[in-house]
Amino acid sequence: MIGDSITSALYQKALDGTWQRQKATSNNIANSETPGYKAIKVNFEDSLKAEMNKLQTTTNSSSTGFLDKMEGIQSINDSSISVYEGATSSRLDENNVDLEAENIDMSKSVLQYYYLVRGVSDSYSRFKYAVNGGK
Repeated sequence: MIGDSITSALYQKALDGTWQRQKATSNNIANSETPGYKAIKVNFEDSLKAEMNKLQTTTNSSSTGFLDKMEGIQSINDSSISVYEGATSSRLDENNVDLEAENIDMSKSVLQYYYLVRGVSDSYSRFKYAVNGGK
């Protein structure tokens, strides 16, 4: 990513989390008819929100220097991507995959990933514009 900024660390972690969610959702869809299969869910947003709240509190209470920035980047990089089993099943074969919900989740993840990649691309474009002196 461009430099070592908190924004680029957030983009990277969000892209990683979204990619993990897409893989989990693909596995869930592929195993929708497998008896006993338990759907896998991925959550990274809560962890990122917690890290951002900590950074915002730190930023408001102290001056932000190089070390604060590096600690913020490291805390974002260390934030967790949680992978867990979905809710219990009401099906006779003990499979808990809801194919309709999984397809909706996949569509949301694809759109989210697209917009994250677009954000990274826009950051590179702005950086290139600045480096080229506005040309």
